[in-house]
Amino acid sequence: MKKTISFLLALSFTVLAIAQHPKAFYYKFAPAGLYAGKLTLGVEYNIKEKNSVEIMIGFPKTAKRSFDYDGSSSDLESQAFSLLVGYRYYLGRDKMVSGLYFQPYFKYLKHEAAGLLKGTLESQFTNFDTKSKYTGYGIGAQIGVQALIAKRATLDFFLIGPEANMAKYSALMKDVGSSIPWTRVQSDEAERDIREAINGIPFLNEKMEISVSQSEKTVSMKYSGFLPGFRVGLSLGFRIGK
Repeated sequence: MKKTISFLLALSFTVLAIAQHPKAFYYKFAPAGLYAGKLTLGVEYNIKEKNSVEIMIGFPKTAKRSFDYDGSSSDLESQAFSLLVGYRYYLGRDKMVSGLYFQPYFKYLKHEAAGLLKGTLESQFTNFDTKSKYTGYGIGAQIGVQALIAKRATLDFFLIGPEANMAKYSALMKDVGSSIPWTRVQSDEAERDIREAINGIPFLNEKMEISVSQSEKTVSMKYSGFLPGFRVGLSLGFRIGK
């Protein structure tokens, strides 16, 4: 935590050093990032009236999430790192950084998850040692509203944020329930269960590459290419400066 705070302060002083007319910093925390496995902190710098630059960084922090697979619920641990850089323009009459705004941005995200997924093969319970990795970068456009409370505290709502990303995703599931190789029936069932699990995921359900190994008792998934996204949420912050 001390390293994180030191990093944000160093970033602020760097911006101050290159700014011709120093104004105010707004330090922020986005709580929803904790659910994805990251501590998301950032700073918004008011460069001139109605204009600001925002940098949000998600630092990896292990989180547990429940997943439903093959009729059972399992817990996986996940971690993520993210970077968002945006230029924000406020649309209202207020000269301070508050009210409705429009913000184009660049975003990078790396996410990893691992754990045991509970499942069944031929009506027998088993566990799948599962590892997944996602990396993606892209651009987006955010419409939001920021409230400035007592000229010091901020409440920032990200309302509409469509994204265009280039992404890579891979996952490997290995049956560790026994040492006996799969039969053809078991491998077909494992592939069918995976396809049913991703069937409800828009855009990916028909584009995901799936391969099965009977001898190694594994199911692997891969995807590389364009991936649409959507950003929504909120952040809390406080103001330092003029």
